Amino acid sequence: YRPYELLTRPQTNWMKEFTRIGNMQEYEINASAGNDKGKFYTSLSYQENEGIVEQSSFKKFTARVNSDYKLLPNLEIGTRVNLAYTDIHDSEMQSLYYSNPFFAGLTILPWTPLYDENGNYNVNIPENSNTNPLYNASVDEQYEKQYRVHGAMYLQWEPVKNLVIKTNNSVEGTFGEGIRYWGPDPGGAYGTLQSSTLQYLQLTTSNTITYSNMWDDHSFRVMVGQEAQRRTYHSFYAYAPQVDAKIPYLNTSVSSQDQVGYSENARTLLSFFGMVDYNYANRYFLQASLRYDGSSLFGANNIWGLFWSVSGSWNVSNEEWMQGTEDWLSILKLRASYGVNGNNNISAYQAYGVYATAAYNGANGQLPSSPDNANLSWEKNYTWNVGLDLGFFDSRINFQVDAYDRITKGMLLSKQVPQTSGFSSNFMNIGSLKNTGVEAQLDGDIIRTNDWNWNLGVNFAWNKTEILDLGDVEEMTYSGDSRLKHVVGKSFYTFYIKDYYGVNPSNGDALWRTKDGQLTNDYNKAQYIYAGSPEPKFTGGINTSVAWKGLSLSAFFEYKVGNKVLIVENRYVQSDGNQMSMNQALGALNYWEKPGDTGVNPKPVAGNASNSYTFASTRWMEDGSYLRLKDVTLSYTFPQAWMKKIHLQNLKVYVSGLNLYTFHDVQWWDPERGVDGMGAGIYPMTKTIVGGLEVSF
Repeated sequence: YRPYELLTRPQTNWMKEFTRIGNMQEYEINASAGNDKGKFYTSLSYQENEGIVEQSSFKKFTARVNSDYKLLPNLEIGTRVNLAYTDIHDSEMQSLYYSNPFFAGLTILPWTPLYDENGNYNVNIPENSNTNPLYNASVDEQYEKQYRVHGAMYLQWEPVKNLVIKTNNSVEGTFGEGIRYWGPDPGGAYGTLQSSTLQYLQLTTSNTITYSNMWDDHSFRVMVGQEAQRRTYHSFYAYAPQVDAKIPYLNTSVSSQDQVGYSENARTLLSFFGMVDYNYANRYFLQASLRYDGSSLFGANNIWGLFWSVSGSWNVSNEEWMQGTEDWLSILKLRASYGVNGNNNISAYQAYGVYATAAYNGANGQLPSSPDNANLSWEKNYTWNVGLDLGFFDSRINFQVDAYDRITKGMLLSKQVPQTSGFSSNFMNIGSLKNTGVEAQLDGDIIRTNDWNWNLGVNFAWNKTEILDLGDVEEMTYSGDSRLKHVVGKSFYTFYIKDYYGVNPSNGDALWRTKDGQLTNDYNKAQYIYAGSPEPKFTGGINTSVAWKGLSLSAFFEYKVGNKVLIVENRYVQSDGNQMSMNQALGALNYWEKPGDTGVNPKPVAGNASNSYTFASTRWMEDGSYLRLKDVTLSYTFPQAWMKKIHLQNLKVYVSGLNLYTFHDVQWWDPERGVDGMGAGIYPMTKTIVGGLEVSF
């Protein structure tokens, strides 16, 4: 369908053109001092990162001051102040946009030139909707700037021995502004501008009374307290489709299509709580807690929730009859707990009948947007946990293991309701979810001498989710994406996609399984199946460090096993001839050519309309397991004798490699695809080399 002459033209490596070597730098200085009256700590830090694509950058400045001062022997005051400023610039990397360099870099044809005959960025790219991400990066702008402040002050009074009264009051605020500007096409006079501002403010007061004491082998602590929190949020949004490209601000707009929007919400939380700790002879430990929380996010009938927990542990290694085992068994401890906690992590006003603004017959009005639910309440988690701690040979080898089971009841989900109600969905407490898991960690010193130290550790976590109930339905669509479901009896996230069989060896057609177990080349007759979950079966890490005198080498690996990922980009770059105008992945060349070929892609057909390439099928599902070398660090700490001569306390130099290599079988540059296993066009994990210097005076 194309002349071979195209291959004689200059070729463009678009992914190479769209990416670059980024850089990062970070500086921090801190100081502390104190005496018997008071102490303080202060720090300043600056971080700047330049990303691997044009316009992607991150800057952050932070300042911190902590101070504590004794006004009287039994009266202490303290402050904590944190300030931060962030400036984030990025390119248009939203999903599979034509302007996303991680999508366009795959699909633009290699013989399409980067520049036009005048040396400007070429925008005559029909296979990418005439969009050149480098041109866009030169005329577009996206940024978000935020100013953050967190300040807290406490006053602590001990009127009598062992009785402490403390009040802690804090304010946390975020003030931000963001811009998304799309410049005009070459020669154009107007651009499009989106501008937004936000203000977030949280006020918290926490007040406690604590009494602790001990006599003989008994030790206990009792605490009661109250906490109140109020959070407000405001945002303003403006959209102008025609602003002067030379002065791209809202007040240069010439369009009557400008739009503005305003949003505000508030939420409050009031809590009362208490806790009791007791231990006997450092062998038997008990703890109980109780809290009563009221949240404005819930319906009038169920604002309050009562939560509690009990836990205990037995330090067996401190028993008298364990004496004599210290040489080989230094720690033996058993732990157990059970409790109920609540979740109110939802948007504001979900329990209320909310109205939305609408225009009708040239006039503004209000219409119902979502129904009310006066019974909306806390999502509750009922959790038990048992654990074992072991230490051997003077704690040179340590092992911890925990097993848990958690039942979540009254999950906060949006459920479809009959259209006759006037709404399509309602937010409610529905169903239950079970989490069962085991977490374990083993670490030890293989070598421990005056000059040599070698430590090795491994941790492991297994977690299984199972939906027990969804009310009067057996399944629900996840967040509007029909490819993921919540299904009773299966994991919380379950893929629901077409059942792809493979290629018909006689003619190269794509084959699908039907509900009755037959094979068909008709995509519309293919059955949908539950095809696994993006949730991993196992996660964990491996860490090791070797040190000789002041020289140290450490490494950390992370792993994930058993999760499924769906490579949705293949719908375009291995399209079996459907996307004739787009460049294709190397894997597309492995296609059916003659009768008898198996284990290959379907035969490519120009303008293919068979849906063999659909991204909603098991054809593009892969095992997302991986082992990643997350961090390798080589450092040297100079001897103290040398430091004294130059009046330094400590001097350390180091070099680190981050994300250096990932072992995986996913046909993509990065096996991680987000919590839903389908993230498309996302910013990839990057390799980073860092050199650093730490100096202490």
